[in-house]
Formats: sequence, C-alpha cells, structure tokens
Amino acid sequence: MNLPSRRSLRWLAPLLVAVLAANLWVFFTRGWEDSFQPADYTTINHPLDVPSLREWKVAGPNLLDLELAWNQTPESWQLFTDGQPGPTFPGAKPRLQLTGPLFDGSTAAPLSDFQHSYRLRPLPAGTGPDLDFTVRGIAAEFYRKSGMQWAKDIYLVQTAMPVGKFERFPVSHWADDYRYMGADALASADRAVREDMGVRDTDDTLTRIEKVVRYMRTHLANAGGVPKDDFRWMDPWAMCQEMIAGTGKGWCTQNAQIYVFLANRAGVPTRFVFGATTQNDVIIYNGHSWGESWVKEQGRWTYVDVTQSIVAVQDKQGRLLNSADILHLCQHDAFDGITARIFKDWHWKTLPVDAAPFTAVTVPFAAVNAVVRQEFGAQTIIKYRHPSNVEDVRDVYSMLLKDRTFVWVNFQRYLWDPPLAYSLLPTDGVRTYRVRQSLLAALLLTTLLCGVALVRRER
Repeated sequence: MNLPSRRSLRWLAPLLVAVLAANLWVFFTRGWEDSFQPADYTTINHPLDVPSLREWKVAGPNLLDLELAWNQTPESWQLFTDGQPGPTFPGAKPRLQLTGPLFDGSTAAPLSDFQHSYRLRPLPAGTGPDLDFTVRGIAAEFYRKSGMQWAKDIYLVQTAMPVGKFERFPVSHWADDYRYMGADALASADRAVREDMGVRDTDDTLTRIEKVVRYMRTHLANAGGVPKDDFRWMDPWAMCQEMIAGTGKGWCTQNAQIYVFLANRAGVPTRFVFGATTQNDVIIYNGHSWGESWVKEQGRWTYVDVTQSIVAVQDKQGRLLNSADILHLCQHDAFDGITARIFKDWHWKTLPVDAAPFTAVTVPFAAVNAVVRQEFGAQTIIKYRHPSNVEDVRDVYSMLLKDRTFVWVNFQRYLWDPPLAYSLLPTDGVRTYRVRQSLLAALLLTTLLCGVALVRRER
C-alpha cells in the first residue's frame, strides 16, 4: 500500500473538509423518523419465545424431521395422530412417525388418500404450546398422468405456525430494564406499581395491563397538552411525576413512554411503537405513539393505546391483535366481530355503554377506532423501538451535552442499530443507512490519510 506523501495534504485536506461537511449535512437535514430498518411481519411479531417451523425434511420411510426456531428445548415430545395419543420420544428436533402409505409405495393404499393431522406436545407440561400440523400426500403418478414428469412422491405440511428461516428475536430483545435511570428512580416506580396500582405476582398479564392503564387514566386525566422540550428525553418516571403534579403536559408520545416503562416494571414485556406516513418512500411524521405488550398466555403482542384508553383489541376467536394486524383490518374495513377492551372514563363519556367510572369494559372496536382509522392508512409505516428506550435527537441538540445514554443510543440508531419497521409499501430505510455508513467510512479514511500525511511532513 502506498502511503500518502506530504504533498498529498494539498488535496487530502480539502477532501476531508468536504467529507466532514457531507456528514454534517446528512445528519442535520435528516428526517425526524428516518432511522429504521424494514422488516417482515414474522420478525417483528413472532419472537423466539414461541416455536415456529424453519423447515421439514424426509428422514426415511414414514419419517418427517421438523426443524424448529425456539429458545426452549423440551425434554421430550408426545405425538398425537388424528387426535389419538401416540409415542413419546426425546430430542431437540421432533420427528413425525407418519401413518398411512409408505414413501416407497409398498402399501396398497394410494398416496393421494394420505391426509392426517398431527399434534406434538412438548414435555414436561407447560414447556410450551402444542404444535399442530396436517400432512397430505401427493403421488408422483398424479403429475405423470397429466404429462408432467415428477421425480418423486411428496408430502405437504400445513400449519398455522410461521414456516421459513426468518430473522427473529426473543421477547427480552424488546423489553427495557431501564437500568440507566438509576436505582432510586426504579425503586420509587416499583413501589407505585405494587402499592398504588396493586399489581400482584398472581395477576395474569391482561390484569396487569389493566391496572397500569387505570393508574395512568386516573392520575393523568388533566395532563394532556403540549410537552416541554425536556420531555423529549426525560426519564419516563420523572415525566410521569411532573404530569401528575401539573407541572408538565404530554401528548401520545409521553403517554406511550410512561406506559411502556410502567408495564415493564409491572412484569409485562412491552415495547414502544409509533406510526408515521411514507411519501415518495420516505417518512412524513404524523405524530402518534402507543405500546405493544407481550401476553404470554396467548403468545401474542397486543396493541395498547393509553391515549385512547384502549387496553387490548381482540378478534372473533378472542386472539389479541398487534399493530400490524390492525393495519391490515383498516385496509379492508374489516371490523365486524372485532372488540376492544377500554376504560369508560372522561375520554369516552358519551359512549353508550353502561359502566362505572374507570371500569374496563369490552366494546365493538369500530366504536372507538377513529384514531386508528386516521393513522393506519396504506402509506403508514410502523416503527418498533428496542432498548434503550430514549427519544431520538430532533431539532434540540443541547441534550447531547447532558446525558451519555441519550448520546450513545442515538449514535447507534443513526449508524448501525435502527428500529425495525413494518409497512405495506417499500421504504428507503436500507439506502438511508448505506449512505450514512459510507459517509462515515469516507470520513474515517480521509482522516487517517491526512494523519499519515501530517506525520510524514513532520519527518
């Protein structure tokens, strides 16, 4: 490698200034919410805490090996065939012993008649959910009769589980422990969770969510309004105390920040979610934020919007719905049978539902989803923040001189650790990061070359 000579400074110095200026221009002219990484539904909404199927392989006559993506390893599995209990077998990779015609065609029954349901139950009990499959056979002869050459008989595996090799994260990836806030603040918040909200170890997840939302709706009833600049990065417990005391106001962002903090302290893994609108493949900020809480009893994320007093949204089968689910419902106006769990409080005082003040009730989602209809359009992009749960740098940069956690987290988000995002349309999140990283690499390289040239000039 030829190192730069001292004469190289004549062109390296202007180049360094130009590259530095380009980095600063990109940083200061970026959109508020342009830091994100496009991701698929499964990556965002199917954590490793719930098993999914990566692939299946034919291991031999009547044997089907299943490769799971799961952060648990059961001691053994029990197989049920068409509802009837079967053998129990060990192993990290479960194996289906298929009944019916053999792969080698040695039985008389036609392969096309093969269709059976299977259930794998992880043991010991409580390790995880049952895994349900339907396996259907298709004989090679079926294709040959129609003039298509087909190499072998096949089996189709059908399941409601996600199937494929997706990038996935555990629930803990999304839940912030807020250690950076300090032990005193966390101890104060934990006392409020136990004593003021009444959260108990025996409470199920939805009960804990309701208690947190009830606390916020009763204590922050008069705290709505324009937040001061410090609320963009103040720790959520201090922000909550100011809003309760009447010395501060908050929008949906502040309500969501406080809810995410209190829910996590109440033992409910919860992530901060916010929506924006894309225009020409870039984000146009539209200013609504909410939370999503992990309900372990169902193995699903549930939409929680404290600003709208919405505790959860459920479909006809009682399954909890996440933000992406609701986005899809909005595209087709498919709200029949969809219900919401809300608090009948000052926000919904005209709602024709009989309920005592601050009592959770179930209502048709269509009666309380005006904000959802407004925010969840075809151009919406939903961003999911993972810890540390501090705000993004916006127009006020003085905080970069006040808090190290704030500086470091924003540096990570800006260059290599963006929040994941889900959208119905393509976005330019990937290109944005390539530009930023390329400019930084160019800055570091030109700085190094200038340094070498300076040393050679001194010598």
